[in-house]
Amino acid sequence: MTSITHTSFYNVTCKLCVVLRNALIAFFVGMIALGESAGRARAARELANMGRLEEAKALILRRDEKDV
Repeated sequence: MTSITHTSFYNVTCKLCVVLRNALIAFFVGMIALGESAGRARAARELANMGRLEEAKALILRRDEKDV
């Protein structure tokens, strides 16, 4: 029976921490993107309600961003 040494246990936990960190970062970035998308949709809806359809379309299609 092999025993887990301190270094092998540390390597396993470090790998687990890296995986968890990456998952949390991806979740956080996804939530920010979701919030931005919802905000754009709401703003476009308000623009469309005011009759500014071209501006709403440009907002949804992100024509106002130069470096995307």
